[in-house]
Amino acid sequence: MAGKAQLKVLLWLYRNPSVTPDIDIISKDTGIPRDEIDDAMLYWIDAGLVIKDGETAPAPAEKEPFSATENARLQAVYSIPVKEKEVPVAVVPPAEKKEKPVLVKPSIKDISMRIGESESVRSMFTEAQEVFGRTLGYDAQSSLLILHDHYSLPPEVIIMICSYAKTVGKQGSLAYIMKIGASWAECGITDFESASNKIARMENAQNVWDDFRRLTGVENPKPTQKQEDFLELWINDYSFDTDIIYYAYERTVEMKGKLNWSYMNGILRSWHESGFRTLAEIEKAEKEFTEGVKASAPENRTGVKSSQKYDKPPSYDVEQAVRRSKMVDPKKTKKGQ
Repeated sequence: MAGKAQLKVLLWLYRNPSVTPDIDIISKDTGIPRDEIDDAMLYWIDAGLVIKDGETAPAPAEKEPFSATENARLQAVYSIPVKEKEVPVAVVPPAEKKEKPVLVKPSIKDISMRIGESESVRSMFTEAQEVFGRTLGYDAQSSLLILHDHYSLPPEVIIMICSYAKTVGKQGSLAYIMKIGASWAECGITDFESASNKIARMENAQNVWDDFRRLTGVENPKPTQKQEDFLELWINDYSFDTDIIYYAYERTVEMKGKLNWSYMNGILRSWHESGFRTLAEIEKAEKEFTEGVKASAPENRTGVKSSQKYDKPPSYDVEQAVRRSKMVDPKKTKKGQ
């Protein structure tokens, strides 16, 4: 399931075991953007191959030996000898055994059996061949069958995933298709309607990403998973257009000196919570706030009524808000804080 960025980061870590990992250094050496490196690190932490400083690595789990049946299947499929491992005799009470669901790749015999007994599986393979434009090999058949049997995705949803992969230039990428399918199953996207809505959200995010790249000069042809989640939220849940997202980008760069997705998300969330729907409304609120601050300044208080009010601004500048707050007692703050 790992992508190019994840593999490059992992290889860099193994190549530099004595170097303290630094995102800037890894980005420079691999040519991968910082955000993707952060995602890759989290990916390998979740996979158990990387641990954070101060944490203890879990004890390696004992591998279950292959059964005689599995050995025979491996020999038949791959034509390689597989020796059975000797299992030490031990009496284990049945109550102490914990069976964990294991994702087993179906054999050629399993696939043939499922094709013979299920019309829906046959139709799924036929439609997938039309989408891919080629005959499905063993890897493709087993991957689609795993999505159907293990993740309980219906054939129509699996075909939708294959079609979407084709539209974004991932035609035939089984790792990409499996990643989306597993994610959808985990999120409960298991029917035609929810899958259609999800694809519409993803397509909207990709369209806005293309405009965002053109305006900002970001080089990535596709957003990372974290960036895609942000875009889906801003576009589909907040109903913001590209012009508002770009305006938030400008504000972020002004305050942080660079693109910071979490900070940018804070800006857009505050605008959404304030009820703004257009860029004109945001600019108007900022203007009214600025005029209100100037009017309330000590040198401009003459003639200003105490009842004068102005709209609350988009609250994205946390540092500035703290500096302006009258609740902060300078005598109780540390120097320079």
